[in-house]
Amino acid sequence: MSLADALEAAADALHAHADAIRPANGDPDRLLAALERGAAAEILRWLLTERPEEGGELALAWAESDAGVAAIAAVDEASLAKAGRKALRRALHRLRSRGVELAAPAAAPRVATLPKLEDEIAASLVSPPDPSGAQLVVLVESAPSGGTRIFQGAVDLERGILDFRVVQANRSQARRLLRDLEQSERLAATPVPRETLAALLARAADAQPSDRALPMSFAEWRARIARPPEGAATPG
Repeated sequence: MSLADALEAAADALHAHADAIRPANGDPDRLLAALERGAAAEILRWLLTERPEEGGELALAWAESDAGVAAIAAVDEASLAKAGRKALRRALHRLRSRGVELAAPAAAPRVATLPKLEDEIAASLVSPPDPSGAQLVVLVESAPSGGTRIFQGAVDLERGILDFRVVQANRSQARRLLRDLEQSERLAATPVPRETLAALLARAADAQPSDRALPMSFAEWRARIARPPEGAATPG
């Protein structure tokens, strides 16, 4: 996938920034010039999560300007999977080779209050099998860097993990997605315990044909999302 294609995917996922992403036509400098630092960091973080190779390409391009360096510095490396961290580190290494040292992202000032339960988002949904046997699975969890991490895929207990992606979203986007899924009569997705969803993912992964590799996003996060406790049942 080219950087332009990856940015088009980002525009589809990050609706708030689509009007800035698409006019740039895949040009890193034009895109950066159209964005606030926070938006640039959010787009870079999404690419490093969902399209690590192209995210690394964008980070290397942005490393050539002060505004790009600021966006790179705002990405929390700890929130990324292995491939995303590796891609980000290439850009950081290039900056250090030029004598640019980035401090760790400063923690935002916090008021000493107990966290509100409503700020935490955790949900697991599964749809019934469609006529082909495929099921939609969605897992939403709070991300360490703020916002949420959404795991979404299509699985089949006989054909394995058919499709899988991981995206970052803010809490309002995640709540809207969950509301739309629960209200969709076509998908009929229903909430299930997380361990139940993990058992479904584990069974589907075990059924993956030897001639078809697991989707990269699933393989990177498998240990976190598809390790059910012993005896956990799958839906149905």
